[in-house]
Amino acid sequence: MDARTRKPRQAALLLGLAFGLILAVGFGLAWMLARNGARRPVRVLLVTPAQGPASGLEAADCRALGALVQDHLEYLGGLAVTSLTELPTDLGPLRANPHTRVLVLEPRRQGEDLVLAFREIPGGQMGPGDDARWIRHGARPLPPAAAFAAFDRQVGLARKEAQGYLTPRDPGRFWNLIRATALRLQNDRMGEAADLARAVTDGEPDCATAWVLLGNIQYRRLLNHPSAFRTEQSDAESSLKRALELAPGHPRGTFLLSLMESDNGNQREALNLLLQARRTQPNNPILLTGLVYAARGAGLLPLARRAMDLRDNLAFSEYLPQAVDITCLYTGEIPRFEASLQDRPGHLRNTTGVLAFYRGYLALVQGDRARAHAGFAAARQAPRGYPNIVRLSEVFDLILEGRRDEAWQALRAFDQERLGMREPDGEFTIRLAEAYALLGDRASAMEMAARAFARGFGCTAWYERSPLLAPLRGLPRWKALLQHLRERQSLMEDTFPASLVESPG
Repeated sequence: MDARTRKPRQAALLLGLAFGLILAVGFGLAWMLARNGARRPVRVLLVTPAQGPASGLEAADCRALGALVQDHLEYLGGLAVTSLTELPTDLGPLRANPHTRVLVLEPRRQGEDLVLAFREIPGGQMGPGDDARWIRHGARPLPPAAAFAAFDRQVGLARKEAQGYLTPRDPGRFWNLIRATALRLQNDRMGEAADLARAVTDGEPDCATAWVLLGNIQYRRLLNHPSAFRTEQSDAESSLKRALELAPGHPRGTFLLSLMESDNGNQREALNLLLQARRTQPNNPILLTGLVYAARGAGLLPLARRAMDLRDNLAFSEYLPQAVDITCLYTGEIPRFEASLQDRPGHLRNTTGVLAFYRGYLALVQGDRARAHAGFAAARQAPRGYPNIVRLSEVFDLILEGRRDEAWQALRAFDQERLGMREPDGEFTIRLAEAYALLGDRASAMEMAARAFARGFGCTAWYERSPLLAPLRGLPRWKALLQHLRERQSLMEDTFPASLVESPG
């Protein structure tokens, strides 16, 4: 065989080997392209349904495992992940986007081992009777850290150069982390969740996920109990900062720390933190949700709106709104605000009372007292309601029932508990101002509005537009407050123009 014959055959052989390799690793390659900055980001719909008693996992444990998988996909893969607990019935958004992948987890627990099986399919191939099109990835029982390492290899994720790691190495501590994650939203079991998370950080101080979880629990506790604010704030900040030292730019950890900064009136720090993280995680929806929150609190509504639009292009907002889009209330986009308040079957956000509260609040702003009463009554009954939301719902409900003296006494007691504690969340404080104004106590409403400004809530548009604050608008102190608001907002607008948030692709 002469050289001229050998070369084409060698080229053909090499081409065939390359094609076979592409077929063999096609799934992983798609994820790797996204991680390495493909022009069009791969959007991932991650579904973690309950597996039933035979799996050895409760439904809450499955959700906790799904959250850890999401962290791997986001932090190691740079992917745009939306997490659900069941496959959607409307396949239109999936089929319309060729850069979509659907991943369904099928985990099982066997003793201390984890079986992390899953199936996946390109979104464009989803349709009725599509079982044969799914690519199924079986798994054998392994220690949890090994099971996650195998999963990462299957989907083409690579360990980042960082001081820490995401998955606890000890099986017992891994299952403690999963249990703590499952318990963290139960108000009466947060102490137990914190103890479990702290045991993991004590045993594995280089596990970034454990520090994120502990900081998350500590943050929620300080929101629920303002009297513990000084201690819990320091602890939560330390935990989240430790997580970010171990895993720089970790999306969930960055998001939580940015919320703390925003709630404490440090929107500038929150925005800088989020913008820095986006340099390495440009496709991450949760970082954009953090930007929306911080920008809204600073009165930067154009920046908030741009971040919202980009976030909703990356996430499947048709299936699960990423947040209650209060920004749209402040801009007057009521239909979009209402759309973010819809219950989603099986999702935990239905149980916290926030959706019901804001349905009642919107109705109150619009003057529909009957619908407002229904919303606040539902918020009061939320099984995992935030205590502050529950208490404020009770105040508004008493006002709507005509029990004004009881409402004033309940509001004053709530106010006095928070007084002098440097309570977080200036946006929540403006709601207390609105309640006082609704009761006709203009002096207390004015004082509370000033406190909201001092706590960092600087959305001048809402101070000007809220119909509940109308009784204050003729007061000299109100005019001075608006002047301070406009001055501070102008400085922030100069530093953080909307153009800072650009599409990665």
